[in-house]
Amino acid sequence: MKKKTSAILSVAFAFSVFGTSFAADATFQDVPATQWSYDAISYLGQAGIIDGYNDQTFRSNQTVTRNEMAEIVYKAMRNESKANIAQKALIDKLASEYALEMNKINSMDNRLGKVEKKLADINISGSLLEQYKVKSVPQPDSNYKDYSKQQWQIRLNLSAKVDNNTTLNVRLANPAPTKEIFEDVTAKFGGVNSDNNLKADRFFATTRVGATEVTIGRQALAIDPEDAIVDSGFFSYDGAKLDWNWKGINFDIKQGRFAEGVIGYTFGSGITTNAADFNNVEISSVLVGSKSGKLKWDTGWAKFKNWQLSKNLMNYYFGHAGYQFNNVFSMAAEYGKNTEAATDGAYWFIKGVYGAQSLNAANKQNFTVQYLHASQNSLNGCYTGFDDQAHVDANDGTNGHGWNVLDFAYRYAFSNNMVGKLEYGKIIDQQNSKEDYRFYKFQLIYKI
Repeated sequence: MKKKTSAILSVAFAFSVFGTSFAADATFQDVPATQWSYDAISYLGQAGIIDGYNDQTFRSNQTVTRNEMAEIVYKAMRNESKANIAQKALIDKLASEYALEMNKINSMDNRLGKVEKKLADINISGSLLEQYKVKSVPQPDSNYKDYSKQQWQIRLNLSAKVDNNTTLNVRLANPAPTKEIFEDVTAKFGGVNSDNNLKADRFFATTRVGATEVTIGRQALAIDPEDAIVDSGFFSYDGAKLDWNWKGINFDIKQGRFAEGVIGYTFGSGITTNAADFNNVEISSVLVGSKSGKLKWDTGWAKFKNWQLSKNLMNYYFGHAGYQFNNVFSMAAEYGKNTEAATDGAYWFIKGVYGAQSLNAANKQNFTVQYLHASQNSLNGCYTGFDDQAHVDANDGTNGHGWNVLDFAYRYAFSNNMVGKLEYGKIIDQQNSKEDYRFYKFQLIYKI
């Protein structure tokens, strides 16, 4: 066989590459700009017709193998549309000579193409959250005791496209779904994921049937827009969801049972032994909403039921509205009521955001102020998405406490995928001021 440089020059002449200008740096470390074959080798390297070795060398003094020459001809054939008649004739002649080797290359390319197509149908997203938190808890001597904890949380979402209408989805998370572990620094580790390792906690399929999107499997339990009733980041349910839009109005219907690790309580009835088996808690919900200009509204209903006892645990009706006044200021409010509560049962919430409404680029920042009033027997502290509620007092079944929450937060985007957050919150127990407490929190969120 010919030396590699001579073989390369034959291809270079065939494509009339001489006279073309190139970058100052050589494509390969062992082909300096002063070498007589530099232009031809650099051109074909930049055109993707030839490859070097892993150490970025070309090794021009070595003998070219049939397989290497076949690869050169194969890549030249892929650019044949740019060749003139004489060049095409030379390519055809070389293709005939190296047909066997090129068939193997073509077969490999086809297999790799199929793999690349399958990989393109797989989407990976998620976040890693690092948190340092200090919680100040009242003591019998009227002083406060500080508890601190450094924690981390990961959410990794995998989505595989089956066809144009269907996807399969899995979420890996920790902890899942033991919300109290992550939010209450005084809580003992325990629950379904007490080892805090990364585990699959959601797996569901989504497809379109006409204009309706259907989701079946273990999926996020998102009930109201502010996650006041249930924290959708932590809690899941086994069941089905239907989503569709009719004349600009969005409809969302869910039916299923709480996933493992959830405890359900009945306010005011004394029944607290209803969910030692997670299959005992059933959930039904409807959410209807729309957006018109700067206004977005939603209204909905949700029911928690112990199916073994045939007892309704909580039954909510709620409404939510958000308005974006301009590019730097928005407000949102929500009101809801648990009609199963023996007394009270209503909650309301208001929030204002000043600054960047989306932290999707470096140096963007915003300030958030929110206030929640949850009367006795309204929101269950085990479920709600509001941080650091008094879990014991809020869900003790026979004497659920009410509480107010005042929360301030500052967020800053270090990049488009890393955000820092400073937060201060004060929780006021409406029935017992000795149960008031406060917390300070710093978070770093890395988005994939």
